[in-house]
Amino acid sequence: MGCVMDNNQIKHEVEQHIVDFMITLQHEFGSSVDDGLSPNQQLVLYLIGTKKVTRVKELAWCMNVSASAVSQMLAKLDQRKLTERCVDEENRRNTVLRLLSEGEMLLGKMEEQRHKIMDRYLSELPEKELKVVHDVFSNLQRQAEANSREGETT
Repeated sequence: MGCVMDNNQIKHEVEQHIVDFMITLQHEFGSSVDDGLSPNQQLVLYLIGTKKVTRVKELAWCMNVSASAVSQMLAKLDQRKLTERCVDEENRRNTVLRLLSEGEMLLGKMEEQRHKIMDRYLSELPEKELKVVHDVFSNLQRQAEANSREGETT
């Protein structure tokens, strides 16, 4: 007779697997991209370049850090000519963030490296399991976005 786990045990194990996998990925990614940036600075490049987050306040929310912490990260990225802050043409009192060409090239390298790492793991899965993983993470993302929107309105 097999061991039957209840939902709480299953959720706990899923949580542990996700956290452990994220730690593994972070370590592999961090040791494979020799760019001299902190993980948070890399995240800033990703959010600006890929997710089109263009305001300090938005970055602070996405990263769950203060606006002053984001400003400090941006100052270092600006010094390295990876990002710049521009006046918003629609509202000149606001500042818009954007990647400079060096930042775009670095982000491209980071993305390429992430794709290689993920492909190494995902290509090991049979097609049926890969589709299940896709569906599960799509569902989790939809739930997270719905919960996030609910939190903004309350």
